[in-house]
Amino acid sequence: MSPSVVLGEETQLSLPGKLHHVGIACRDLLATRDWVRATFPVSFDSGVIHDPVQDADLCLLHVSNQMAIELVSGPVVQGMLRRRTSYYHLCYEVDDISTSIAALEADGCRLISGPVPAILFGGRPVAFLLSPIGLLELLGAE
Repeated sequence: MSPSVVLGEETQLSLPGKLHHVGIACRDLLATRDWVRATFPVSFDSGVIHDPVQDADLCLLHVSNQMAIELVSGPVVQGMLRRRTSYYHLCYEVDDISTSIAALEADGCRLISGPVPAILFGGRPVAFLLSPIGLLELLGAE
């Protein structure tokens, strides 16, 4: 087992805001949604929404007293699913999306999409960045 290492603040990735949801790639969004609803105490279900900007079908499920789960299906996640990967992204809700993007880019992240309005979130801006811990989505504040 490796020993723990404490990093100085100057080397730490600056996570920009509050964790909002985890994105899960799925082949069959309806079957996955049914499984989540049967398995977890879901308090909110957005229904299936198609986002033409992302070319994806989306569904946001709030699990009682937990973070939300966003189910994502369509061409945007097909490559991941072929590699048998379903974890897609972590989403952080941020006050200022432009400032958060700049801070993450300064920490070595690469902007790969956005900011663009997201239908699932009422037109709030979203951006995706590739980071050392995987894909991050930033969701602009309401």
